[in-house]
Amino acid sequence: MKITFHGGTREIGGSCIDMKTKYAKISLDYGVKVGEDEHFSLPKDLDVAIISHAHLDHSGNLLHLSDTDVPIIGSKATRDVSTELLLDSIKIHRMNGRATTHSRKDVNKIRDLWWDRKTVALPGMEIRLYPAGHVLGANMIEVKSENKTLLYTGDFCLHDSEIIDGASMERLPKEPDALIMESTYGGKTRQKTSVFTNRFFKILIKTIERKGNVLIPAFAFHRSQEIAKRIDEAMKLKKIPRYNVYYISALARRIGEYFNQHKDLLKNQIQKEKRPFNYKYVKHLRRTKQLIDPAIVVCTSGFGHAGASRSLLAEWASDERNSIIITSGYLPPNSPLTAAKEKGEIFEKGKKIVVNADVEHVEFSGHADQKELIKLVKTLKPKQTFLVHGDLEQETALSKEIEEITRVEMPQKLDSFLI
Repeated sequence: MKITFHGGTREIGGSCIDMKTKYAKISLDYGVKVGEDEHFSLPKDLDVAIISHAHLDHSGNLLHLSDTDVPIIGSKATRDVSTELLLDSIKIHRMNGRATTHSRKDVNKIRDLWWDRKTVALPGMEIRLYPAGHVLGANMIEVKSENKTLLYTGDFCLHDSEIIDGASMERLPKEPDALIMESTYGGKTRQKTSVFTNRFFKILIKTIERKGNVLIPAFAFHRSQEIAKRIDEAMKLKKIPRYNVYYISALARRIGEYFNQHKDLLKNQIQKEKRPFNYKYVKHLRRTKQLIDPAIVVCTSGFGHAGASRSLLAEWASDERNSIIITSGYLPPNSPLTAAKEKGEIFEKGKKIVVNADVEHVEFSGHADQKELIKLVKTLKPKQTFLVHGDLEQETALSKEIEEITRVEMPQKLDSFLI
């Protein structure tokens, strides 16, 4: 089999790998690098596209398959969330005056092409999907063909979060001929989720005591639901005082309904709840003008570039009673949150705003850290490992840790390999 890397190499974004045998040609993910139009380099003439999970850097170019009849394989939850995110990306393109030929009709076509399967047989090829942790509906992908076995992790984690179990290694193929593995935290070891959760609550309590506002920028998929659920449960259990708590995102609200529909993918105790993502204390608002402060607000965009998080950041940053909690592990250099954290100032409509609010980084993550990545390699013992979805520094650090266990490659864009 021959594999070619079309994106997600030595960087995060645009994950897409094609695999070609004498019988079939498939794609592992079909992502976009947000802010860039790179669909011209995507593989064509596919027999099937397999999507590991719904984040746009793994699914965001699917609209370019809408004029084909290529089947798309992935979990039903990934289908539901991906189509919501694709509709939203069309909307954002139009709002920003960027040309797009796609419409709701194309998104509906993607939905019609989708197969919810855990196993698929193609001519000379067997495909199997395994839960990956990370986010709702995420899967690892095993491909067997020509007497070779390949495992693609997509994004994964072995640790449990408060709402989802980590990936189990028991059923994964041992000694595969090739492992394609993410390396987001290839050089980093992270503390347990409980440590971050306790710190998160301490920041909330401290800000509540001084009657300040808390801004929590979050992505509409998974992070918004995870944080809202965490706060709601903490107030139910009286771990933190009652306070005004809101989330502002119509998209996050719609995606929250998919969490209710697919609760069988979540932790056992959450499955027992009738509608676990209908919150008791966290209220949904359509716009910032509706909120009553002081308040805790979870809102998009997750990087603070736009939407409610951008406007509230400008409004609240100068007040020392307030707190801004960054929960993303990765921040673009041009993010206002990066400027607030590193420079203590932001610019809004050309005006400089000095940041007096506390800016805290509580790095919740659904990615495996270096210890988990090494553990996967030690357990599976792949003959060859390709590191993707991480910058070169992270890939290099991980490579040094696993090079005695497996042959390591750090491919660049459009590199091809024979397995």
